[in-house]
Amino acid sequence: MHGQHATHQEPSWHTTTAGVHNYMEQLVLDRLRLHPEAIGMDGDSREDVACIALNQLAPRYIRHDVDMAFYMAPAEQELLEERVTLALEDAFAKVRSMPRRS
Repeated sequence: MHGQHATHQEPSWHTTTAGVHNYMEQLVLDRLRLHPEAIGMDGDSREDVACIALNQLAPRYIRHDVDMAFYMAPAEQELLEERVTLALEDAFAKVRSMPRRS
C-alpha cells in the first residue's frame, strides 16, 4: 500500500526506552548529596561538580537499578564507588579553583 499510512502506529523510540538510564548518575548524585563539601555550596556549583565527575566516569546504562545490584559482584560495586569518590574529589577541586561568574 504505497502512499497510505498505516492505522497502527509504533510506539515512539522515547516511549520504548524511557526506563533506560545511566546508573552512574544516581550513584554520583547520591554521593554528592551526602558529601560534606556540598553542604552550603550553591546549586550551580553542585551541578558543575556532578557534571565534571560524571564526565570522568564511563556510563553504565541499565533499565532497573536492581539489575545492577543483582548482576554486579561486590568487588565491582566497590570499585565503582571508589571511582565515584575519586571523580567527585577531582570535581570539587576543579570547581574550587574556578571563580564563579556572575
